[in-house]
Amino acid sequence: MKVLVVIDSLSFGGAENVLVTLAAEAPRLGLELDLLSLAPPTRGRAAWLPRLQAAGLEPRFLDVERLTQRDAIPTLAAAIRRSQCDVVHAHLETAITLAPIAARLADRPAVCTLHHVPGPLTGRDALRERLAVAVGSRSAGLIMVSQASHDAFAARYPRSHRPDRWQVIRNGVDLQRFRPLTDAERPGLPEFGLLPGTPIVSMVGHMRPGKGHEVAIRAWPKVLLGAPDARLLLIGDGPLEQQLRDLTDQLGIADRVVFAGARDDVAAVLRHSSLVVLPTKSEALPTVLMEAAASGVASVATAVGGVPEVIVDGETGWLVATDTADAFADALTVALVDKAETGRRGRAARAHAERQFGSAVWAQRLDDCYQGVARRRAPRLLSRR
Repeated sequence: MKVLVVIDSLSFGGAENVLVTLAAEAPRLGLELDLLSLAPPTRGRAAWLPRLQAAGLEPRFLDVERLTQRDAIPTLAAAIRRSQCDVVHAHLETAITLAPIAARLADRPAVCTLHHVPGPLTGRDALRERLAVAVGSRSAGLIMVSQASHDAFAARYPRSHRPDRWQVIRNGVDLQRFRPLTDAERPGLPEFGLLPGTPIVSMVGHMRPGKGHEVAIRAWPKVLLGAPDARLLLIGDGPLEQQLRDLTDQLGIADRVVFAGARDDVAAVLRHSSLVVLPTKSEALPTVLMEAAASGVASVATAVGGVPEVIVDGETGWLVATDTADAFADALTVALVDKAETGRRGRAARAHAERQFGSAVWAQRLDDCYQGVARRRAPRLLSRR
């Protein structure tokens, strides 16, 4: 079966990361993936291109940047016809709004995936989300990546909710790539000056508002009171990086926080970490927490969105009720001081990941979805309920 994946752009993000994982599973399932980015590869909107190419995908780009672009749907419909695909899979809001209509014109079924939990929106952003949900609900299937996301969208858009079309398919991670530290590997990350025995708390994510980097940094002086040797390792970059660096200087902890930049060896970093932290404000299904669990590392994260669907509080990590520096400092200190308990929760996290988050199970569920919609005639997108 050939699947044409249509996505807004190839910028840094969770949806783009999911495509790398799917590409690794596709040959086993007999899936042929074709990848199409609506936005051209300019202004940083092809950041994931090298990673995707390494996974065997060679994306194509359209010059579609706005929903109101007059030739957007005809251009996309022509691209769908040329692909000779069996199913179209749209990711993110612009693709979800345009691709099902274009797929209908090209006589192909389409499924869509929303990767976020709806939050407060106004103006154009609110309209974009509403259009995506309305059109996606009239495609052959609208997928949410967590139950939290599903329930939040159903509450916000009850008239668009289609129990026969909406479903939850949680993303998966490669359990071979993300694995616990072996007995032959010495813990520590000397590349960053973090030698064996150093407690390492890692945070992986784009440095943008809402991810919680500032919370982790503000928590760190208090963490150091209970765990003076601990280091905070920040993997990623983004628009807030300089502001965060300035904050470590203001707090006098610049030598206890490592800015490692964006990296391709996140799997290695995670398995050498003592803990993973994520003081996020909103998250549909945080990939890094699933990767940490697969790596046998316990996490400390805010109990929002789909986070409780990844972390079992008291068993595989610590859930924090509020994204405040004091609350995270307290939880991190407890975890760093009680190394035996943290190790136990890390082992339990790996077992949980094996049961719930394996990419093989996730990809099989996607393939089942593709096979099902390919057997059905594409719905009339604009018909009334």
